[in-house]
Amino acid sequence: MTALIIIGVIILIIIVVKGNKKPTRQEAIYTNLKIRQKSEKEIHDELVQNLVKNIKIAVTTSNGTSSYNDDSIIDVTDQTYNINSNNHLKKYSSGVPYWSHRYVYSYSELNSTSDEQEKFYCIFKINFLNGTYFDLEGNMNYAFILLFDLLNEYDDHKSISKLESQLKILGEFYPKTKSYCISFLIDKMELGGYSDDVLRLRTEDRFSYQNYNSDYDYDYWRLGSKYKSKLNLSEEQVILLNKINYPSNNFCSIEFCCLEVLKLYVDVIQELKSKYKSDGTTIEKEFLFIADVIARKHFRYRNGSQNYKYCIESTTNEFYSIIFKYCENAVREFYGHKRKLNTDIYHTNEEAKTEVESKITLKVSELLSTLISKIIHPDEATEIELNSQTTSRWKLKFEELTTNYKINPKEFVESIIELGKLNKKNPSIENIFFEASKFIAKHDKVSSLTLYIHYLHHDIKSVTFDNKQLTKTIQKGLFKTNEQIQDFEQIVNEFISDKNLDKALKAVVKVYEVKRKKIQLDRTTIKEVQAQHSGTVELLNEYLRDDFEDENDTIQNQEINSEEIMIEIIQKNDESHQSPFLPKLSLNQIQISILELFYKNNFSILQSEIEEFAKSKGVFKNQVIESVNETCYEVLDDVLIEEEDDYYSIIPEYFQKISTK
Repeated sequence: MTALIIIGVIILIIIVVKGNKKPTRQEAIYTNLKIRQKSEKEIHDELVQNLVKNIKIAVTTSNGTSSYNDDSIIDVTDQTYNINSNNHLKKYSSGVPYWSHRYVYSYSELNSTSDEQEKFYCIFKINFLNGTYFDLEGNMNYAFILLFDLLNEYDDHKSISKLESQLKILGEFYPKTKSYCISFLIDKMELGGYSDDVLRLRTEDRFSYQNYNSDYDYDYWRLGSKYKSKLNLSEEQVILLNKINYPSNNFCSIEFCCLEVLKLYVDVIQELKSKYKSDGTTIEKEFLFIADVIARKHFRYRNGSQNYKYCIESTTNEFYSIIFKYCENAVREFYGHKRKLNTDIYHTNEEAKTEVESKITLKVSELLSTLISKIIHPDEATEIELNSQTTSRWKLKFEELTTNYKINPKEFVESIIELGKLNKKNPSIENIFFEASKFIAKHDKVSSLTLYIHYLHHDIKSVTFDNKQLTKTIQKGLFKTNEQIQDFEQIVNEFISDKNLDKALKAVVKVYEVKRKKIQLDRTTIKEVQAQHSGTVELLNEYLRDDFEDENDTIQNQEINSEEIMIEIIQKNDESHQSPFLPKLSLNQIQISILELFYKNNFSILQSEIEEFAKSKGVFKNQVIESVNETCYEVLDDVLIEEEDDYYSIIPEYFQKISTK
């Protein structure tokens, strides 16, 4: 009886204490959901069982001579009791670089930090992955950057257990990230079809993924709340966008792109609601109907069971995420961004797949075909960022310029130079000028040579000086005389040495200037001299040959036929032929070439392009990939080139480890 009285008093204290605390929005939603799912008797029985199981009572004998004290007991008093869960954090010897508090939405925000902050983050991450956890001294931005970094890496390794382990540790040692770690983990699990893991995680941490951090408001961190003012959103639109996690990918890290995706998504949902309304239904009813089919037919959950209810809730949220992906892919395509998000539906049941396709994806695709015209074209800053992410994106604009060429070489050159400015962060920028030089050669000689000098200018500044020849076969008529060839060869040679772009461009114009010089020749006298000094003439011919050579370069030209000339510039400097990678790797030329190909394509290349490259070198695709991975494994202790869908990719940090530059 005494025990029951004690329990009753404790319940009363808890009710009074909780009654004075205003619940968060997430707590209220969660509580309402649970109330709907359980009867009052079930709630009462569960509460009593938890109290009996968890409450510990200090027992003292009647004479007070002995007692049992448990340090884990926390008395309900008006005093605070601090629980230190971070007692294993290690102090960073040099001191953590200060980073003022801000809301971090993607890994790319590390790009706006100082060199000192970026350097510390790299040290922080490496130590975290190796089991050493630094005290961040309140600079929690580093922990949130790491959260997005780990999420990005998951998209490559696809191991949900590895991600769960990493985020669990991150949330344990840096508690302010915990609710977000769990929220993002649940989203990844739902998208990957790990429904049982989602149920387990929500059961284990059903309160911890709510907002319990005063420093990081959960709703503020959502898309709708963040962009409410900027996009002039209604309360309904804010709630709609808050269903979507901030997309942690490179494309949406560009805010301009993200905003256009959000606007398109809001418009699509609005139009979808109108379509459903015209059919005599609502979006909520349709989503609930499809979710019910998936829960019963795909997962075989019993209607009304706990698993069934969780599946209905998570699947409904997944529909919004899928629609958002379709919108993002539409904007990516409109902006010429090569890579697309995976929108495949993992449900294997045919009826479930049919319902999703007919009632959601097909309707969304139809709407996107008309609404995409409302998208705003990228501004200059966005173009630069997009070109750095998709290194072949320039080809779209280049094709437009060549297709619409109006026999105006000056305008064409200016357009190519402007295109180059928009690709200043693109490691393949030199290819723009090389292809432009080849194209305009048929129309204007000076423009062709001018663009070739621009090609050399960017090629010299790149990681590897490819030194492509002035087109392997120069179009007929580009050079009419050997003197013109030698003049241009001299310009190229001097430019490679002094790298003076303005000087080289001014010199190009003079290649085709007519050099007039009147000479009166006595042919009879010439023939007599030739007969007397035939040996001397041969020696002079040797000195006056078309080739050029100095201490740095040898330039040779050869007439292939009446229409083609080959120009070859051979650098004597041995340094230009040294491998840009660690000497101990002993990479051969094919391996070096394929690694340089990855660099120029932003570390991600289509498998078909690798296969084409391998064929050109007379090797098999898998053979060259495996040889590179095997050679680099001892240095990296990991695979360098990884396969991802239709692409091969390299982690930039791994590339830096094997590079000497």
